[in-house]
Amino acid sequence: MTKILEKRVVKLKCPHCKKEVNSAFVCKMDSVIGIRYAFLCDNCQKLIGISSENDHTKLHTFQTI
Repeated sequence: MTKILEKRVVKLKCPHCKKEVNSAFVCKMDSVIGIRYAFLCDNCQKLIGISSENDHTKLHTFQTI
């Protein structure tokens, strides 16, 4: 598996720290199931969501407990 990390400008709200996120770390992961993009909060560094496209508007987000 290959991983590439870069910083991108986004407009999101982190479900963990509840802050408005203006930039996020995006980890491009290439594996046998295809390319996935993991978006990480710039404030708390927790996972915001995963997408099969490099577009934060099509993000599959997770709810916190």
